[in-house]
Formats: sequence, C-alpha cells, structure tokens
Amino acid sequence: MLKHRKNSNRRALSMKVGLIFLLVTLSIASSSFYAFKISTIKFASGDGLEITADEYLVSRDLPYILLFHEQQSSRGEFQNIARRLNKMDYNCLAVDLRNGGNNSFVSNETAKRCRETRCAQGADDISLDIEAAINYAVNQSGQPVILFGSGANGSLCLKIAKENENVRAVVALSPGEYFSPGISIQDTITNLKKPIFITSSRSEFPYISQLASGVDKEYVTLFEPQLGEGGRGSAALTPENEHNSEYWLALLIFFKDLI
Repeated sequence: MLKHRKNSNRRALSMKVGLIFLLVTLSIASSSFYAFKISTIKFASGDGLEITADEYLVSRDLPYILLFHEQQSSRGEFQNIARRLNKMDYNCLAVDLRNGGNNSFVSNETAKRCRETRCAQGADDISLDIEAAINYAVNQSGQPVILFGSGANGSLCLKIAKENENVRAVVALSPGEYFSPGISIQDTITNLKKPIFITSSRSEFPYISQLASGVDKEYVTLFEPQLGEGGRGSAALTPENEHNSEYWLALLIFFKDLI
C-alpha cells in the first residue's frame, strides 16, 4: 500500500510538472520569433588560438546566451538545446573550447588546433576562450551575456561571472571543484551578486549546495530533481533523461524572472 501511494504521488507530481511546463512553454513560445539562422564562425582567443563556434542568430538586437560544453566534448552538445533557447528570444553561441573532443558527430575544431600547436590547456587558458566569446557577443548585440556551461566549464562560467561586468547571469550544469587545489570555485563565487541557476542530479545536490553556500540566496537557484535521479550536466536537458521536462520548467522560470 505504501509503495502504491508513493507511485501515485509521483505520477501526480509528474502530471503537475508536465502541465505547468506546457503552460510556461506556450507562454514563452507565443512571444518568440521562431526564426533563426545558424552559421559557423571563428574568432581569436586571448592568446591567439582560433576559436570555432556555432551562432544561432535570432536578431542582433537580442542578447546572447553563450553555451560551453563539458570537457572532452564540443559545440555539438548544444544543437537541440540552443534551438529551444532561441524560442525565448535569445541568440545563442555554442563554443568549441580548447579542452574538448567530439559530441553529436561534431568535431571540436578549437581543441584540434590546440593539439596541433600544443597550446596550454589550463583553467586560465580555457578562460581566455570564454572571455573571447563574451567579447564577441557583446560587440554584436551591445548587451551583457548569459553564460551557460556544463561540468568543469560550468564552474569556470561561475568564476568568470564574478570577474566580468559583461556577464548578466549564469546557468551552471553540474559544476564542481574541477580545478582544485589551484582554484576553489566555492571561495571564488562567495558573495557573487548575479543571478545563477545550478542544476544537478539528485545524488549531486548536497555537493552543489555546499559549492554555492557562499552565494546569497537572493541570487542563487539550486535545482534538485523530484521525479527521479535526474541527470548530470547538459544530458539532464535531453531525452536521455526521462524527466528532462522538470529541468526545463525550472530553467524557463529562471529565464522569465530575468526579463
């Protein structure tokens, strides 16, 4: 009986999340242009390394969300995610960072150049790529950007948000202390006063709660999945996570609050 009641409660919660998600999605979609142009662009990082990125352009008048993949991945990680974010009236820039590989049959061209030239791949060097992407987007739209990063690169997004005035907000998917002992993300983002949204799987949630413990609750939104274990990184937003809709619902609400 207890198991039956628990399953019934979970089904009810799932239905409620699905209904709210549908209503929020329809509300956002009704204000969207729906039309966007995809092109592959290149720009220079701070040390001269050429960076490849896919630009999902709705309008030059709109702000940018900058998408940064996990380690050993590529801009292909965000092919479907970027299209959904476009519908919220944001341009997107999915960037190949130098600490990458392949994803969705998309080769990381920046990482390939980095290997060929034996360029440095430390945290500071990856940060140069992120900063170059920020500069590109700000020069295009004249507006602050939203950083959207997964895994280790999500951690760097949080760090750079504290340091760069052109960053308006951050979405970090399963960030962590990937660069310790040289860099403590928890210490770096203490007293960060910009909106941040952090996702995790259920098992990761205590860890990310500690990571963000120095950020005032007024600025931080921590998402803990309720319908199951959830997913790690950008995979949580894809169909491979059965309950990805609850992640999208929380993310859509976060973006609506930024308007």
